[in-house]
Amino acid sequence: MNKIKFIAEVGVNHLGHETKAEIYCKSLALSHVDSVTFQIREKEFYDQSESWKSKLSDQCYINCKEILNKYNKGFGVALGDIETAKIYSNLSPDFWKVLSWGIKDIPLIEFLIETGKPVYLSTGISGMEEITLISQKYKKNISFIHTQLSSDIEDVNLLAIKTMREETGCDVSFGLHCSNFDVLNLAIVYNPKALFFYVKEDLNFEYPDNSWAIPISNVDDMISNIQCLISSLGDGKKNPFIAKTLNEEDKPSILEE
Repeated sequence: MNKIKFIAEVGVNHLGHETKAEIYCKSLALSHVDSVTFQIREKEFYDQSESWKSKLSDQCYINCKEILNKYNKGFGVALGDIETAKIYSNLSPDFWKVLSWGIKDIPLIEFLIETGKPVYLSTGISGMEEITLISQKYKKNISFIHTQLSSDIEDVNLLAIKTMREETGCDVSFGLHCSNFDVLNLAIVYNPKALFFYVKEDLNFEYPDNSWAIPISNVDDMISNIQCLISSLGDGKKNPFIAKTLNEEDKPSILEE
């Protein structure tokens, strides 16, 4: 089984505050996550009607990347349009995440591939036909994220991870959008490339991504538990049981056998 990466998504849960954005990074840099993503939306999004609809400065993103990279954590940018990608390509993120609606933007995908950095495509609004067509054209340069834009557990459909990998030949990650966090434990059975999950700082605040966001204070315990569960999966081979340590007096007699 491949090593699963843990990718924490701040999204816009920094609420438009640059100090908060850096606090997220400082906390996550000391955690067991492998990478952190920030969501940068199209310019029309930032109308300041809500605090989180305020832009962060380029310098803030640069500071966040430096904080994370200092602790060998990746810095990722999640976006959905080519104009934004061109503007923020100077940040040189360690990887890109294409938001669900961006999978239809072929110029965007091609632009991101040309940067030479890994590209994850979220499939929240896509069916298998569209996903397969994209994979046939860009298989060597992309991987997919299976997610459903619903917080209901009945809509998670974890079996799609296996289907997508078999149909496309591409790596497939899982993106949590469900309010039941135990879904992450089940997802490891399907060997996702990475687990994407939103994070939040405060339990008592209603964030843009809230019910499916994991409190930062709980992240390490969650990852430790998942890593423990991963060890239970084994290699898939059925071998005879051989006791590791067995005293002579504990060995079964012929009659007991």
